[in-house]
Amino acid sequence: MNGREKPPHDEPRRPAPSADDTATGSDRFADLVGDAKRLDSGPARIARRAGQASRPPRDTSREGDVPSFRWPEPENRHLAAAPGINDQQLARLRRGEPEPEERIDLHGTRLAEAKQLLAKRIASAHARALRCLVVVHGIGKRSPTPEAVLRDAVPDWLTRGAIARHILAIAPAPRRFGGDGATLVLLRKS
Repeated sequence: MNGREKPPHDEPRRPAPSADDTATGSDRFADLVGDAKRLDSGPARIARRAGQASRPPRDTSREGDVPSFRWPEPENRHLAAAPGINDQQLARLRRGEPEPEERIDLHGTRLAEAKQLLAKRIASAHARALRCLVVVHGIGKRSPTPEAVLRDAVPDWLTRGAIARHILAIAPAPRRFGGDGATLVLLRKS
C-alpha cells in the first residue's frame, strides 16, 4: 500500500494518541463527570421534590419510619396528608368521613402529658384497627398565654416522630366533632 491509498474498509485515520489520551478510560470519565451526584430513583426523586415545596422541616430522628407529609394549605397546620392520600380523600376527612370511632380529649392536660397520652391512645387505636379518631385539644381559652398551646402542638405531634408512622392524614374537625377545637385523624391500616 502506498501513501495515497485509503486504508481497508474506508476507516478514517486516527491521530496518534497524546499524553492526555494515555490515561485509563475511568480516569477520563471521572474528569468529564466531575463532582456529579447519583440521582434517587424516579418515584423517590419525584416525591422528595414535590414534598419540598409544601412540607415544613420535620424531625428526622426516626427517618425510616416517618412518612413525609404534605400540607395542601401551608397556612393550615391542621390539614396534612401522607403520600398516597389525594385531595379528594382529604376533603372527605375534613367533612367527617369516615365517622370518628374514638375521641381523645386532651383538655386540662399539660403539654408533656398530652403528647404522651396522644401517642399511647393512637398506638392503641392503631392496634385495634380503628380508622378515624377525633383529637379534642380546645382553642386555648384557658391557656395562661395568648396562644393555644395544645392546639398548636397537636399537628406537629401527629406528623413527626413515632406517632406519625400510624397516621395517613389529619384535618380540622367539622363543627359537629368540635370545630376549631378538634382535629380528625385518619389512621393507617394495621
